Amino acid sequence: MDRKKLGLLAVAFVLLVGVMEVLALKVGSLDFPVPTASQHPAVAEDPGGS
Repeated sequence: MDRKKLGLLAVAFVLLVGVMEVLALKVGSLDFPVPTASQHPAVAEDPGGS
């Protein structure tokens, strides 16, 4: 494999990783509604159980 092809492959890999990072940040910033079954949230300070 010559140096030019190897260099292009390295640049393509870096760009692919960058695009994946941006997509991960976009998906991570989305707010997904989580259905809650109980009225009390599960926190250690206020158990709310029996």
